[in-house]
Amino acid sequence: MTLSFELGNIESPKGHALLYFKDSVQGDFYATYIVLLPITVDVSKYVPPFLMNQVGEFGPGDMSAFAFPPAPEQVEGYDYLVDLAKKRQDDLLDGGEVTGTDVSSSMMKVNDVVQEYLELYEERYEIEALTLDESESASELHVNDVLYSMMTEPDRLNELTKLVGRLRYAVESSEESIVKEVQSDINALSGYLPVSFQIQNLLEWAGKVSDQSSYMTDLYLKRCFHLSREEYKELGEVEARINDSRNQ
Repeated sequence: MTLSFELGNIESPKGHALLYFKDSVQGDFYATYIVLLPITVDVSKYVPPFLMNQVGEFGPGDMSAFAFPPAPEQVEGYDYLVDLAKKRQDDLLDGGEVTGTDVSSSMMKVNDVVQEYLELYEERYEIEALTLDESESASELHVNDVLYSMMTEPDRLNELTKLVGRLRYAVESSEESIVKEVQSDINALSGYLPVSFQIQNLLEWAGKVSDQSSYMTDLYLKRCFHLSREEYKELGEVEARINDSRNQ
């Protein structure tokens, strides 16, 4: 089957997704949540000895991707799923139709989607890894990309704040190696933030040594938070201050 992305991009799956189905009889919506773990887990290490016979051969790869609940549960409706996926920055996948009372069949369909989503994810990042340089810095960027893709937007903004603080300190201390490293991290993070946040303008000011640079960096950072929180009154005030400073 070919996965149907209602939200997200088939070319760059995020590794976490809401998967929904529509009941073919009642028209109700059912959903489950898919997680692809970025870390390999050997579950057998955490199983008490007296349960080992029941668990059997549970290899490290068996928990690399899963959906919970195993069979989709009924949810409020399609609009609820779209709103939830947007808030959580999840992919939203259309799994097709199920019969709500047929749990076994629903579980099989969920497992099929999980497997295809995993293969799509691994294929995408394998291709991406092949295009990177073989240097250690390229490998670190790849790891950061995966980390940033798992964050919510508020988490990304908090990470951006930390990185900008590091960058300003490195610039003022003339530590060029740290400046380049943090600039690379911010560029990687910017790929997971809206273009309207104007991260490149923020990065430009944060990398300058001048009396105005700290002030402008702070304004552009505040602008990102106001946009994210939809605080348009405060956003207008910040943009007016930015324009005033540019015209001086």
